[in-house]
Amino acid sequence: MAQERVGVPRSSTPGIVSPAIPGRMASLLLSVLYQFDQTQWLTAEELFAHQARQLRLLFSHAARTVPFYGRRFAEAGVDPEAEVTRSTLERLPILRRADLQAAGEAITTTTLPRSHGKMHQIETAGSTGPALRLSGTEVTKVLWRACVIREHLWHGRDLGGRLAAIRWTRQGVAMPPEGAHGDSWGPASGAVYPTGPAALLNVISELPDQAAWLTKEAPDYLISLPSNLMALAGHCIARGIRLPQLKQVMSVGEPVNDQTRRLVREAWGVPLKDSYNSEEAGYLAIQCPLHDVHHIQCENVFVEVVDEEGRACGPGEVGRVVVTPLHNFATPLVRYDLGDYAEVGAPCACGRGLPVLTRILGRRRNRLRLPGGAAVFPDFGDHRAYQAIANAVQRLRFVQRSIDEIECLMTVSAPLVPEQEEQLRALVLRNLGHPFRVTFTSLDEMPPGPRGKSEVFMSEVAG
Repeated sequence: MAQERVGVPRSSTPGIVSPAIPGRMASLLLSVLYQFDQTQWLTAEELFAHQARQLRLLFSHAARTVPFYGRRFAEAGVDPEAEVTRSTLERLPILRRADLQAAGEAITTTTLPRSHGKMHQIETAGSTGPALRLSGTEVTKVLWRACVIREHLWHGRDLGGRLAAIRWTRQGVAMPPEGAHGDSWGPASGAVYPTGPAALLNVISELPDQAAWLTKEAPDYLISLPSNLMALAGHCIARGIRLPQLKQVMSVGEPVNDQTRRLVREAWGVPLKDSYNSEEAGYLAIQCPLHDVHHIQCENVFVEVVDEEGRACGPGEVGRVVVTPLHNFATPLVRYDLGDYAEVGAPCACGRGLPVLTRILGRRRNRLRLPGGAAVFPDFGDHRAYQAIANAVQRLRFVQRSIDEIECLMTVSAPLVPEQEEQLRALVLRNLGHPFRVTFTSLDEMPPGPRGKSEVFMSEVAG
């Protein structure tokens, strides 16, 4: 099965356009992409053999040059110079955010190989506590950019088209009505291919402003957070706003669900394609070109999904996502618990050997705590059902304040009457299947989380 190709690479040599003679970064990316073309079809065991060889080099470097890991490997009784097997990994303790914060500078290498280039700072969103400050290298940048291009190739995007992004940016930047504009899709795609223009709007913009901006920009592709896409699609459906030039919607930054996919299809008649990444580890998984599952990016990261006892989950089971970036020699992260939950999938019918995540469910704080001690990922139902009761409802966020109380935060275009609140309360209780005390709070605007993320549900109950 061959991937669909997009465009001819950009040539950096004057007078030469075909075949292109690319520059240094483009050559690096194209060489990595060529290998990606081959490795995606390997079996799971063949892929692990590639990862194990890289892990051995990573472990050796970490044990020699990172004080934290020198102690950690010794305490686990693991020889960092030995061949890496699955049992080797299981003997190493899972690394938690608190461990990184306590380690401080001891988590960073004292000697980075010169061939890995300069270090740069990586800062996490800090949504569950103080932000983490880690380091990456030029090598990790190359792998990130290669995964960006792989995603475009997998989904057959026309890089000559117009890209619109509604994403987090600094306060006061890329605000309506104009937003901000650039002449390429960014340093990944633009380094290799001539691309069309790109436009950016700050995700804190109000929904009417977002819809008006998109109508004016008339993009071929749109990327945004799933929570924003759901609200924006609902807004456009209610007002009959179509985007006739739009070919595809991309989501990133939050878990995406079937409801969001349905709303995007209903609003604009196009599919939604998702990717899963993190500041700490880069690209973790990309949606399959043929199915709505995600393929783990084995060439970039070793991903485990484990239960609460640390045992590997099988197909159909949900567990914690634990990652080991394969190429970060600046701040190695060995078996790092991201705080996310995902469901393991069976091998994909597309034929790729890259392991499958059926669903990415969210973080520990996105689980609803029940009085009996259980914790579940709740389904609050279709956004349109809430608007059918009260058309004034624009955005919704649910917060579990205590074991028996749910607060519903809403942005509304007009005040709700008591009868509407009672109907909304009944809808919430039907969806949750438990008699919570449900309260409502109307806001002028929904406060964004770190980097613009706006989770539909968060629990403040410990556990």
